[in-house]
Amino acid sequence: MARAETIALFQALAKEGRYVLLSSHILHEVDLLSDRVVLVHHGYVVAEGDIPGVRDEIHERPAQVLLRCDRPSLVASRIFELDSAVEIKIHEDGKGLLVHTRDAEKFYLLVNRLVLEHGLDLEAVSPADEDVQAVYRYLIEGEGPSS
Repeated sequence: MARAETIALFQALAKEGRYVLLSSHILHEVDLLSDRVVLVHHGYVVAEGDIPGVRDEIHERPAQVLLRCDRPSLVASRIFELDSAVEIKIHEDGKGLLVHTRDAEKFYLLVNRLVLEHGLDLEAVSPADEDVQAVYRYLIEGEGPSS
């Protein structure tokens, strides 16, 4: 209960325009409370800034994008037109894809084109690894590049 009250207090202070400095290893809470982070490892600053900006700087890891639409198989078949597509997984419900791409911008442009050309019913498109936990894993836990 105290943890939830503390989070609510920090969020209220932020809404008032106040700054809160928080040091935590509970990364999902950092995501809830922060618009900027500083990641420190062994006394050295490893990354600093807003999470989308920090994630954009991690070039050795393909971006992960979640997409939900009415025809994910069509999207999956067309994604490999991009030379930057690394991996595609179709969700078990048949309505979603997890796409690993070295060029998210090209992927987003392709999705736009497919929506226009094929009248896709697009439910959601969002980054899947643009959070503190993913950035921490990539930069500090030393997860190597994915295949």
